[in-house]
Formats: sequence, structure tokens, C-alpha cells
Amino acid sequence: MHQGSLAFDQPSLDKLLPIMKNKPVIVSMYMDRPAVIPEINDNASALLATFGVSNEAILDIIFGEFNPADKLPFDLPSSMEAVGNQKEDVPFDSENPLYKFGYGLSY
Repeated sequence: MHQGSLAFDQPSLDKLLPIMKNKPVIVSMYMDRPAVIPEINDNASALLATFGVSNEAILDIIFGEFNPADKLPFDLPSSMEAVGNQKEDVPFDSENPLYKFGYGLSY
């Protein structure tokens, strides 16, 4: 989703969600811009936001070989409606974001 809507299209969700509801799934999502992912967030066993790392680095995090330490550089909006209500010239004004700017976990 490098352009256009920040939300996943329904055909993609229709493929992903049944799998996620029946099996444990770790979602690794390249975030070159914010995405609207409440359905994915609610159904994933774990969610990793990446910003251009190798598959080997992702696996090191999953298997505990590396402690992730980065934080989100933007809010992840909770809906397309929230995106539509944002002011273009005001950063971090998304209403009830799914994850706020600066969110991140480590272990």
C-alpha cells in the first residue's frame, strides 16, 4: 500500500482473516507510511512494524536473538474515518489511534 487508501482492501482481508482466526500468525508489516489495520491487529498473535530490515533480522526478533528497540515514527489510525478527520497540517492528531507516535515494545 505505497499509495492510495491506508486501509487493506476487503479482498485481501477476506484472504487473511480466516487464516489468522484459525492459526497463530505473526504479522510483519513494512511501514513506509501509516496503515489502518484494526482487523489485522485484533486477529494477529503478534504484530511487527518494520522499516526496511532483512528477513534474517525479523527472525532474530521473533526467536529472541535481538531485542527490538525502535518506536513508531507516526500514529497508526484506528479507521479511515479517523484519517479523514485529521488536519493535514497538524501532526499526531488522529482520534483514538490504534498505536500512538512513539509506541514500541522490547523484551
